[in-house]
Amino acid sequence: MRPARVAALFAVGLIVLFAAPVAGAQPLDRGPACLQRSGHVARASGHQTRDVVTLNGPDRLSRWLSRHPGVEARTAAAITPITIPVAFHVIRADLTAAAGNVSGRQIRRQISVLNASYGGSTGGADTGFQFSLLSIDRTTNASWFKLNSGKERKVKAALKVGGPETLNIYSADLGRSLLGWAYLAQDADAVGILDGVVVHYKSLPGGGWGPDYSGGDTTTHEVGHWLDLLHTFDGGCNGDGDLIDDTPAEASPAYECPTGRDTCAAAGVDPITNFMDYTFDSCMFRFSPDQAVRMQSAWQAYRAP
Repeated sequence: MRPARVAALFAVGLIVLFAAPVAGAQPLDRGPACLQRSGHVARASGHQTRDVVTLNGPDRLSRWLSRHPGVEARTAAAITPITIPVAFHVIRADLTAAAGNVSGRQIRRQISVLNASYGGSTGGADTGFQFSLLSIDRTTNASWFKLNSGKERKVKAALKVGGPETLNIYSADLGRSLLGWAYLAQDADAVGILDGVVVHYKSLPGGGWGPDYSGGDTTTHEVGHWLDLLHTFDGGCNGDGDLIDDTPAEASPAYECPTGRDTCAAAGVDPITNFMDYTFDSCMFRFSPDQAVRMQSAWQAYRAP
């Protein structure tokens, strides 16, 4: 893992899906260090912007690791099997699929996607994490269904299950401009009730956006943030980047599914198949071994019961 860089006091990942810059973009109400919705999407060319994360202050996980020498080496030598309980919250406007009433089958398929992605069977590293569906609840509320940052605290205060060790996933209609958002593991205590993953209901497997964005990897990507991963392009070509040694430096997000993209002079082509880039669901299929170590370390530091 690279030396300490920066991480948000209240870091959030947003996934954006729209045909123009987000109108009237405003900072999300997250406290002194917050994420601002931004980005430009050229829909005609298929470009999509996933998350825009603002990082401020030192990376607290690197600081924790400096106080716990040997954790990274032991984790790299033997990845620990960890099963994470998942509380899935369906927020719907009415009982129809078009109004967000995702099926139990879709939710189970989403858990299967997570298990395949984090288990390494899609072609990446086995991170040691698996996911077990703890509960499903369904809330019919037309106002909540149109979920935004202004409603987030009320929704999560009513629905959240467990502590930082429980993965709470909320599905709703986030509008045409968002696919999802999440919070870093190192911020779990600070954000409290807000901790969790929010995804657009159409991003679940079979959600109607086809292989580009309905493969279930919006959730895979956001759970990566929940386990303290940054984007592969974070920091661009200079500095410590995403704090991961085995993801080649990348100057900017990759879109669609490019071939041979290499935006930095450092060794290695861009990691466009990594779950923490911005490519299509159909193009991303791997976590790296060092990403697995960071996620396992973050679990020990911030989420283990």
